[in-house]
Amino acid sequence: MKYSKYAMCGLFCLTGLAVAQPMGSGVDSIVAPEAADESAQAAPVPLGAAVRTRFVVLPALDEEEMLAGMQAAGPALQIGAARPVAATSSVAQTSSALDWAALPGGELVAAINIQSPGAYGLRAGVLVESLPDGALLRVYSQEHPDAIIEHDGAEINALLALNKQAGETGAAANTWWTPEVGAGDATVEVVLPVGTAPEALRMSVPLVSHIYQNLSLPTDAEWADMPQPGTAQAESCQLDATCSTEHPVLRNAVARMLYTRPDGLSYLCTGTLLNNTRNNFVPFFLTANHCISEQSAASSLQTRWFYRSTSCDSGVARPHATRHGGATLLLATDKTDSTLLRLNERPPAGVTFAGWDENLLPIDAPIHSLHHPRGGLLKYHVGMVDNYAACESDSETTFQCQVGDANGGYYRVRMTEGAAEGGSSGSALFLGDRVVGTLWGGSHSCTALIGFNFYGRLDLFFAEGASRWLAPENAL
Repeated sequence: MKYSKYAMCGLFCLTGLAVAQPMGSGVDSIVAPEAADESAQAAPVPLGAAVRTRFVVLPALDEEEMLAGMQAAGPALQIGAARPVAATSSVAQTSSALDWAALPGGELVAAINIQSPGAYGLRAGVLVESLPDGALLRVYSQEHPDAIIEHDGAEINALLALNKQAGETGAAANTWWTPEVGAGDATVEVVLPVGTAPEALRMSVPLVSHIYQNLSLPTDAEWADMPQPGTAQAESCQLDATCSTEHPVLRNAVARMLYTRPDGLSYLCTGTLLNNTRNNFVPFFLTANHCISEQSAASSLQTRWFYRSTSCDSGVARPHATRHGGATLLLATDKTDSTLLRLNERPPAGVTFAGWDENLLPIDAPIHSLHHPRGGLLKYHVGMVDNYAACESDSETTFQCQVGDANGGYYRVRMTEGAAEGGSSGSALFLGDRVVGTLWGGSHSCTALIGFNFYGRLDLFFAEGASRWLAPENAL
């Protein structure tokens, strides 16, 4: 049997027995304090008629082309296809398209709007050759021109420097992916500070990522049938996390992840904030190696927090918060399919930094998980550790496991309620209120309730090097 990596796995398993060790030490969860200045930050405002925008409309993405770009199974849940933009594919073309105008304060401003008909979202791949630190890149849609996300040149240059420090080169190292703003177009507005000549800016937009899944659907409102392509509906057996009365504080540790790889394909996964032994609110973030294993993907990370229902099974999203600052890749390994990131932007006030336990779980230990299947509102499932396993990839989309090896990198988990699916990858496995594993995949789903899921063991990830950040006083 094969297990797929993107939410559930399929694989060839040989059963066996193993002797478990007793539970060990770790840290407890803590809640981030309210930030006094968070609500006081002024939102960026439209610059008005002074902005001259060049519009680029791509041809429609037909259904056959869209389906060809979707993966029935893959290393993560793909929700965006790459599309070339011929009109801005070079620095010369992009410079020609930028029609500069002066603002009252003497700054220069110009904008390019790219539209991909039929998209539910769009991320523009801005390929940077030279970007002044003092420049502002402001991103918004024509549908919502007041909802502006602003990044300065210094911030973008710092992200690109991370890519290069990690050894990446070419377009992968030098591309900044604009935030996804929930519409089928993206305006990239550039503001140059006083005294900066337009020639100081050298950038192009050769590629966009066309988001073909509707990420704004409520996703939970009593779907009787399996979801159709292009929707964010979760499977009908999913359990609304708001309905669970156990460990409610952990719900605020989990975020939906959207990221884009250098080839322009966009994906969804789930990640969890982790505490460390210093309890100092450093935003360490755990997810799967098959989700993010390269710095360029980490730099593109966009996280959505508190994305769950207003009340049990309401299917309506409560107010939530999004962060667009990307992350720094600290450690990624295929031995436990685990990745540790440090978020570059502070998470919203009130998030939880989840505790963790660094030792091996016993067989039959009761566990639970919180995740965002298909990018929908937060769900949970419960079950127990069924066995241990040593697993390895045998293709881009599947892996195989030898079950019964207590030294293997994974727990085999039997779910008793709920299920994981695409978008759940990278979600944490909890024993009580402590993280003990990370979802690789499995064969368990709403249509295969007798299958298993496989979680990378946090105790081994900890020993592989995660202790350097999570328990620095214990690190060598």
